[in-house]
Amino acid sequence: MNIMKFLRITFRIVTILLWTLFMQNFFIDISRLFSRKRRFPITVHIWGKGLAWLMGIKIHRKNELPLPMGDVIISNHLGFMDVPIMSTIFPAVYMIKAEAKKPFYFGGALSREGHFFVDREDQTSLRKAAANLLKFSNDFCRIIIFPEGKASPNAERLPFKVGAFAMAKKLDKSIQACVIDYLPDRQIHKWDTTKKGMPQLIELLGKRRIDVSIEFFPAEKITVDPKEYAVIWHDKIENKLKEYDKNNGN
Repeated sequence: MNIMKFLRITFRIVTILLWTLFMQNFFIDISRLFSRKRRFPITVHIWGKGLAWLMGIKIHRKNELPLPMGDVIISNHLGFMDVPIMSTIFPAVYMIKAEAKKPFYFGGALSREGHFFVDREDQTSLRKAAANLLKFSNDFCRIIIFPEGKASPNAERLPFKVGAFAMAKKLDKSIQACVIDYLPDRQIHKWDTTKKGMPQLIELLGKRRIDVSIEFFPAEKITVDPKEYAVIWHDKIENKLKEYDKNNGN
């Protein structure tokens, strides 16, 4: 590791930590003095914009975001960078895997922001998450869900889980889909779920600049069976990524 990369990583780790602590201990605490809200999507939005800037992430929009925004935001999941990318664009909270609650301080910080947590291997956790999601309409906020459940760096997508679509239909909420891609070749920033996350995150922090793209679809209500809708959007997003590869000669 050369000295410039080492300094870049060190600077970013320190500033990201300070930025996160500031957002948690200032914005949320101040907000709680004037509101009884359980969720703070605007805090997540501001934090995400700052995180993307500190990491050197440059977002290229393939089209303009159709308005009005949807209530349930879905996207393909390529890796860690999807979080600052989506948070930069959407003021929303997340559906997050339960393990994210474990790290010291940061797990509690995520809970205070009002994210939803689920352990996909625990049926009790799944039922509890489903019950909480059915209440989120009372919180007047959007939620971001990666329906694959875990990251995959290839164009071929893992099957989309039906939960987000079933919840949206039951609550009469609109779904808005996005397609994220890493440039110029998503394999350059590949996230491997079989390996530890911290070394991969440090590698990302060492990169001078990271270019990504995002394409938006209009928000729409679900008019068919949620299982069918999950398959439809899985195929649309997968085909978009394959189209990008074809256009780039990959």
